[in-house]
Amino acid sequence: MVDDRLEKQYALGHLRPDLNFLPDWNSRSLAFRQSSKCRLDLAYGPGPRDRLDYFPSAEPKSSPTVVFIHGGYWQRGDKSAYSFLAESFVKSGISFAAINYDFCPGVRITQIVDQARKAMAWLWHNIDGLGGDRERLSIVGHSAGAHISGMMMTTDWPSFAEGLPRDMFKGAILVSGIFDLEPLLSTSNNDQLHLDQAEAFSQSPINLAAGTNAPQLIAYGEDETEEFKWQSNRYAAACGSSNARITRHVIPGHHFDVLNEASDERCRFHRSALQFIAALSSA
Repeated sequence: MVDDRLEKQYALGHLRPDLNFLPDWNSRSLAFRQSSKCRLDLAYGPGPRDRLDYFPSAEPKSSPTVVFIHGGYWQRGDKSAYSFLAESFVKSGISFAAINYDFCPGVRITQIVDQARKAMAWLWHNIDGLGGDRERLSIVGHSAGAHISGMMMTTDWPSFAEGLPRDMFKGAILVSGIFDLEPLLSTSNNDQLHLDQAEAFSQSPINLAAGTNAPQLIAYGEDETEEFKWQSNRYAAACGSSNARITRHVIPGHHFDVLNEASDERCRFHRSALQFIAALSSA
């Protein structure tokens, strides 16, 4: 049964009902792909969406790499719409990778998380061959992508696949994420997600032990709903209690504005994200 309060709190379509930010993101992303030395649609698995894009910095071997996971309520989206974010990182000497993954209801969230783990393992094994440095990987996620990224930070990588290090990611930037899936059981989103109580619990980073104490930057928009703010604040508090080093940041705007802030060098969050990544490299 749908809970009217939670339905309003987790509904995002009203923020941009016409998705009028997408044409700008798509045009900026296309322009950067055409002008950059990128490697597109690298296969990390056999499926049609087992693909990632890689945008090297000017000196990738001596620079960190961030791996970006996009949002879309685990139901929509494509890495190609986010190449504009890559431009802001590459310009600052940080390489950028973005992954695709399958969608609900064709698969369950559990499968998406496992698919993302396979993408991360592939990148760790192959990034040196792309010119990068696997010892300087960090992860960035937005919305559902922040949830998936949070699950990556709880992963016991040596148990997931032979040869992987426990500290695969040196840090994470998680923006406007959902870290406790249980409230979604009472929203219409679950018509497509098909979550049950057991999966909502097992796939919520808030319920899992941290796989690393690597630093994390947890951020959300100041105009987000109270539930989205609660999600980030509760996750930050839980990680802080497990000795992870947590930084919090409130970004001007709503759930979609935050990515424009992340890509604009005039904005404080953009500078904070770059400083966070730089600090990981010097630690």
